[in-house]
Amino acid sequence: MKNIEYAIKGLRAPFFKLLNKGKENFLCPICNYAGPFKDKNVRLHAKCPKCGELERARLQYLVLKNIFESIDCSSQGILHVAPENAFRKLFRKTFKTYVSGDLYRKDVDKNFDIQDIPFPDASFDMVFASHVLEYPDDDLKAISEFRRVLKPNGIAVLPIPLVHEKTIDRKDRDKVTRMMHEPGLDYVNRFEAVFTRVDIHKSEMYPKEHQLFVYRGGDGEGHPLAIGDGWYSDIVPVCYV
Repeated sequence: MKNIEYAIKGLRAPFFKLLNKGKENFLCPICNYAGPFKDKNVRLHAKCPKCGELERARLQYLVLKNIFESIDCSSQGILHVAPENAFRKLFRKTFKTYVSGDLYRKDVDKNFDIQDIPFPDASFDMVFASHVLEYPDDDLKAISEFRRVLKPNGIAVLPIPLVHEKTIDRKDRDKVTRMMHEPGLDYVNRFEAVFTRVDIHKSEMYPKEHQLFVYRGGDGEGHPLAIGDGWYSDIVPVCYV
């Protein structure tokens, strides 16, 4: 049903493009749509009108394509946590074995808590889990679980939302965001304590035509990823066993 829903939404893209003729154009690397992007609340040029993916997904997609150019995944397996539709399609085409998981969702292969992943050691060649580590009570346990289920030379792609300059660990869950951890740039230290190497991919490392920056407004004073005029960079940590 989700695939049908996304397909129907994609049919609106030509009309959006026509109605917004003359606005700044971009290229979505996920679905190859070329034209103006949709705003999302205060975020300018955030959403592709065809596939519906946002800035962070476009950046993550480019990072993944970069990884796939250097390794052959045709005989490998991936664990995809809290699966996004666009990446589900990509991973099923790229990997021999695809397993999706989530704590509550029913459109996945297995339900589990990332603090206790129900797979043996060294089960997967890659783990992809975007914006999930801010929710578990024990995020360090979740990171170690991602490391545990990876094979030698495995890769974990673990994007996080950057909320502050320095990470804040909450005692109680935020009633609105449901976060237990509000990551800052120093959150990468938690990956470095578990993995052999951590590479940080930033928005500015990829072509501007894909619009990979996040507009939040404000002057961004003191924020390490502010680039001016209300725009912020984003990051994707790629962790190597």
